[in-house]
Amino acid sequence: MTERTPTPQEQIRFLQQFQRLLDEGSFVATYKFALLRAIADLCVAKGDDSGVRLVLSTEDIAERFVELYWTQATPFLHGVEGAVLQQNTGRQAAVVREVLKRHERYSGSLRNLRYDQVEWERLLSNVRQIVQKMPLWKLQTVGDERIDFLYPNLDRGSEITLEPGVAYCFRAFYPMITDMVEGAWLNHVRRYNAAVLGPESDLRTFLFGRERASLERFRPVLEDLQGGRCFYCEKAVRSEPHIDHFIPWRRYPMDLGHNFVLAHSACNEAKGDRLAAEEHLSKWVKRNSEMGDDLAGRFDHGGLAHDLGATSRVARWAYGQVARTQGRVW
Repeated sequence: MTERTPTPQEQIRFLQQFQRLLDEGSFVATYKFALLRAIADLCVAKGDDSGVRLVLSTEDIAERFVELYWTQATPFLHGVEGAVLQQNTGRQAAVVREVLKRHERYSGSLRNLRYDQVEWERLLSNVRQIVQKMPLWKLQTVGDERIDFLYPNLDRGSEITLEPGVAYCFRAFYPMITDMVEGAWLNHVRRYNAAVLGPESDLRTFLFGRERASLERFRPVLEDLQGGRCFYCEKAVRSEPHIDHFIPWRRYPMDLGHNFVLAHSACNEAKGDRLAAEEHLSKWVKRNSEMGDDLAGRFDHGGLAHDLGATSRVARWAYGQVARTQGRVW
């Protein structure tokens, strides 16, 4: 593929190779699943739909690894007490061990760990080294064959450069890809934890149902910003105000300040997992454009995570997907 939007035939070829990687690739540990999921997430947050190459750093990949494994580095409460699910065939996976140590030290709060800049950077450095040593340059090996369709297999380095069209395909087929990866990851974990897991265990929710941050912390900022009015209907919110993910969590899991709005419970529930209509999008974009810096300051003061650039890129991707499929909005 040259640096242009891939043709339908090239997109089908990408999916076929991706499926082959999942079906035939060697998965001794779950690192390769985490790597594929991390690449997909980063393509949405950092890429575009032009079809050009996309450079991803192992630091960004390591951060996604920590986020993906954070809830998995806890005991599976429905099984043997105190048992952390095995993620590979031998000793517990090194990334899980690294995350587990911090999980215990920071009482399960990833937010608190991030505030400890020294320890956060130490963890990312350790995970980055593991990523560079283990899955990064072995991901595209199938038996004795190397199928370098995602990025050149250089066997070294602190970044990868996705081939032309690859970021486009990850973005275009994001829901399908993440579902495929999670399904394969789930089967791998179930196979190596049969003694712990019962046949009816809700393993998918445990592995991938990441808890959302406590949204109540955003309420004072949004109430002041919106004058106590619902973002959608603009009427006063007098009871049970909801903090709504403007770009729904189900479409892309993102707890970043600029993505939140205050809404009536009825408006929030009616919107559900759909994207808001263009009039609401225009208002949201205008708010973040005109008040982005002010909001960032308020979020910093309240210790709330935010990244306007990433939030805006995810929004462009989400609405672009709906436009291409002529999907419905609320």
